[in-house]
This record gives sequence, C-alpha cells and structure tokens, in this order.
Amino acid sequence: MSYKLPLFAAAAFLSGYMLISNRQLRVNKYELKVSKLPKNFVGKKILLLADLHKKRYGDNFNNLVNSCIAAEPDFIFFAGDLYSRDETDMIPKLALMKRLKHIAPTYYIFGNHETDNMDNAEALALKLTECGVHILRNNMEQIKIGEDHINIYGTQLPQRFYRNEDFSHHDLPQITKDELTKLLGEPDRSECNFLLSHTPLEFRAYADWGADVTFSGHCHGGVIRLPFIGGILSPERKFFPRYTKGIYELNAEQGLAKLAVTAGLGKFRLNNPSEIMICTLERQE
Repeated sequence: MSYKLPLFAAAAFLSGYMLISNRQLRVNKYELKVSKLPKNFVGKKILLLADLHKKRYGDNFNNLVNSCIAAEPDFIFFAGDLYSRDETDMIPKLALMKRLKHIAPTYYIFGNHETDNMDNAEALALKLTECGVHILRNNMEQIKIGEDHINIYGTQLPQRFYRNEDFSHHDLPQITKDELTKLLGEPDRSECNFLLSHTPLEFRAYADWGADVTFSGHCHGGVIRLPFIGGILSPERKFFPRYTKGIYELNAEQGLAKLAVTAGLGKFRLNNPSEIMICTLERQE
C-alpha cells in the first residue's frame, strides 16, 4: 500500500491550515483593572495594535481599519513595528495611521524594526506628528477627560536591548529601573501612569519604575501557540517567553502592576490569529 496519498493529504491540510492561520484577524476583548484609574476613565476602551510589518489586510488596510472602527475605541495605542526594517515605502503606513487617528486619538512608539531603520522612522515621525498622531519617544503626555488625566509614557529603547551589532541575540543586556529613569525620568507615583514599551519581556523593570499598566507587543503571540502552553518562541530566539499574549500582573513597589500584550498583526504564525486587542478600563477595588 502506498503512503504517498495520505502524506500528500496531510501536507495539503497542514499547508491550508497555515495559510488560514496567517490570514485570520480577531478582535479580542479584555477587562483591565487599574487601582489608580481616575473615575472619568472607567469604562473607556483602549485599542492596542502592534507588529504590522508587511501585512496589508485588504486594499488600503480596509479590513483592519473597519475592524478598528467597529470596536469603537476611545484611544488607540500602536506599540511599535509599524513596518519591517527592509521596507522603504512609508506612504501606505502613513495613510493607515491617518485613518486610525480619525477613529480615536492615536499614540505610537517605535519598535525594534523602527530603530533598525531610523531614516524611515524619522521621516515618518515628522509626517505623523504633522497630521496629529502622538509619537512618544522617551517622553510623557497627559490624556485628559474632563478634570481627570492619565500620564502616558512611551519608550524608544536603544538597539542594544533588541539585538547585537551582528544581529545575534546572545547576552543581551536587561532593561533596568535605573535605565528607564534615565530615559523617561521619574514618574509621579501618586498618579496613574501608563507606559507603551515595545517588548514585554522586561515587565519587572517597567513595574518597579512605576508603570501601573504597560502596553506591549513584539513577541507575535509566541509565533506558534500550543494548548495549555501558550507561545513557544520570542523574536530573540528564546523558547517559551513568559509574556506573549493577554493580561499579566505582578506586585511591584507601587502596588499591583499590569501588562497588556497583543499577539500583533503581522509575521508568520500558527494556531495564533492576528489580534486587535481591546482593553476596557475598570477600577481595581
């Protein structure tokens, strides 16, 4: 009996499944409880995006934009890697960000691919700032609703935290609380502080620095997700990274800190649909 037909069928099934996995886009909703959340922010929705890279989602990103419109967010956070390091045409990405900005106030930080292609990043940042997108590059702005506000910080981490000069990932330095203070300054811990930082892997440092909530991407959901295990690979070629998708928490110096990680939009993935993450803010009692 020949095994060619069963093997061919299995290969065809796997190929089809991989194709479907890479074309899926899901809107996943989470409740995000924050102890210092001002009352006017209760019930507000944050739409978290990251890691678009070269994915298009239809003509002019229509499928992505329509899903974002349907989610009715109050704010949009884009946590880096809007494009891949080898892309040169920024016009489509500029058009996308303009469309997002018309849905809700949009805040954007650079990821590791932006820092690998700073000429494009600088030119894009100038255009985005002109059209009203808030770009956070180791600075803070305030989001205001009535008399209440939240401090929102965004990192632009140096390249050495993502890769070595030869593009290897061995012995990378860890981000520390002191390093964050040098980049961002000292937060007012009596107020509610949000942080956008591309990589979620340094959650402890973000929390000890003073972030009540950190919003990240970078890990692409772990690339391949397995039942009961989660994501299995990080961009640093490390197996079973701790933070890949969802809401995480830990006890820090200022109290209970939260981390929201989106599985992101682009790159190869298996059993790991692309994600638009919606976080509804609630008060932690």
